[in-house]
Amino acid sequence: MSRRSTQLLRTGLVAAVLFFVALIAEWKLAGLLLKPIPVLCVLAWLWPVRGADARRIRLGLVLSVLGDVLLADALDLFIAGLAAFLLAHVAYVAGFVGRTRALHLLRLLPIAAFGYFVYGWLAPHLGELRGPVLAYVIVICAMMWRAAAQVGERPGQEGHAWAGLAGAIAFALSDTLIAVNRFIAWSLGVELLLMVLYWVAQVLIASSVAREE
Repeated sequence: MSRRSTQLLRTGLVAAVLFFVALIAEWKLAGLLLKPIPVLCVLAWLWPVRGADARRIRLGLVLSVLGDVLLADALDLFIAGLAAFLLAHVAYVAGFVGRTRALHLLRLLPIAAFGYFVYGWLAPHLGELRGPVLAYVIVICAMMWRAAAQVGERPGQEGHAWAGLAGAIAFALSDTLIAVNRFIAWSLGVELLLMVLYWVAQVLIASSVAREE
């Protein structure tokens, strides 16, 4: 690991720990300032990498940072944050499609089942947000499918492909927990877990880009 990568990792980890302190202490302004830093560190790590693939993933990271700010407790602009993260997932879909257009429809089946179960579970609690949440579930399932489709399609890039798939799954789980906290019952433990999954997801998706600096 390069010195720059190590510094970014340390900065991201410190910011994540301080964000958890702010979350537990209910320091909303501090949380607003700290929450985007880990993903900004991932973005900075990926910034020197050239190519269309890296640009698409960087766009997803930028939109995720925007979503972090909009969903922070100090602002809590849920619909705007949902839109920002939906567009981030679209950017990741574009990145994964750019790696392969192979359909691999059998890989879609368990992902579609996951989406069907999650939406069916949440639907009674969504009220007027059923439509936006359904669109979000469809897009994140598309992201997982395209991440799964790339596995085995690029010789010599198996590690990158599996990192992308693991990141997409972690992102989907994190988003599911956000919905649980928002629409069913809020829990501090769930909030901490979903943030860990979210940050791990972003690191893994960024790591799925072949680095050709």
